[in-house]
Amino acid sequence: MYRHIAEMVESLAAATSESGRYGAVGAVVGATYPRELTELREIMPHAPLLVPGYGSQGGQAADVAGAFDEQGLGALVNNARSINFAHAREPYRSRFSEAQWEQAVEAATRDMITQLAAHTPTAMLR
Repeated sequence: MYRHIAEMVESLAAATSESGRYGAVGAVVGATYPRELTELREIMPHAPLLVPGYGSQGGQAADVAGAFDEQGLGALVNNARSINFAHAREPYRSRFSEAQWEQAVEAATRDMITQLAAHTPTAMLR
């Protein structure tokens, strides 16, 4: 079923792609299923992907690598909970107080960027 839906999404995305890159239709594909994420990127090369599930839900940088194209584009990785509440979990809890939640958010965001750069083609974007 998901392959059939992916083929439909790809058809719509390709039809709206002016540059031959990404079209106006995308898909949501979870980080916690890295094999399927890679498979779906192959089926939908013209569809931008929203990738939830990173961080608190268990997805890691290596898990989302298959969402990106060879230039490090094509995917938006969502990591809300583990960044927004970084001050409440390690390693940030021991470095930042609850009042320093903004600094913890910044540190967690920078750590995510570093991890993605190390495990995905997004390092090319720096």
